Amino acid sequence: MDHQKAPSFDSTWLKPQYWGLWLGYALVWLLLKLPLSWLYRLGAAMGELGLYLAPHRRRVCATNLRLCFPNYSPLQQKELLRACFRSVGLSLIETALAWLGSEQKIRPLVLHIEGLEHLKTAEEQSGLLCLGFHFTTLEIIGRLLSRTHSFALLYRAHKNPLFNYFMVKSRAHYVYASLERHELRPLIRLLRQGVPAWYAPDQDYGRKLSVFAPFFNIPTATITTTAKMAKSLNLTVVPVTYYRGKEHHYYLKIHPAFKHYPADDEIENAARINEVLESAIREHPEQYLWQHRRFKTRPNKISKIYVKQKK
Repeated sequence: MDHQKAPSFDSTWLKPQYWGLWLGYALVWLLLKLPLSWLYRLGAAMGELGLYLAPHRRRVCATNLRLCFPNYSPLQQKELLRACFRSVGLSLIETALAWLGSEQKIRPLVLHIEGLEHLKTAEEQSGLLCLGFHFTTLEIIGRLLSRTHSFALLYRAHKNPLFNYFMVKSRAHYVYASLERHELRPLIRLLRQGVPAWYAPDQDYGRKLSVFAPFFNIPTATITTTAKMAKSLNLTVVPVTYYRGKEHHYYLKIHPAFKHYPADDEIENAARINEVLESAIREHPEQYLWQHRRFKTRPNKISKIYVKQKK
């Protein structure tokens, strides 16, 4: 089985409109020459700075935390908000390390894996779909996991073609294949070859693709794609969760495969996914990507949650 080749380069990306992105890429490459301890401190500092320089994301994050942790005091909410931005700052460094870091650079990073027996059992049954989530450690976990396991990644293409090129090309060094969400034929081929697929379903893709299932006791638009793929491709679905520990240690938990999945009830299928995600978030709430509008789509077009502040 051959790994997917990196995408082709387009000479139009040398035009001035892309120079800023090229400069940013070069700066990140130079930045990675710094010691890991410096990089992690820099990431935390960038997160602190982002708390003040990104007011829209700060409002979205604060709204999400207020909805999901109503029992937290105002002080606890404030501390958690700050920790969330620090975690995002660290994720920027971790993503740079995952995409551009050499093996020598990331060698001190340690990944602890729990539940490998669930993965081995699932691999023996049928096509395997690893159900990941948008925790801030997503990219670095993928890079570290590639030391021992191959997998195909289902992703959503970025609007900027040059950034998308950087992303896919960088991941090509450690991901077996990167497939856009709608590339079903290549996905089927890889699954038949025994390559597991990695998919993150926990974002709001609108009413047409979703049902409303409980998430922190809130009716939340949850896409039905996971259940549809599992049914049509006869997949075994294994949830995986992960978090950042101390001293460059990371932790990945492989959960038992969903039994009797998918059910006939779409809401039940979505609720099972949200239940796993919510449980993992409660253990490390600051490491989930709360900066995205998870509750943007509302049932029955009721009042919006994310209201823009008047100028």
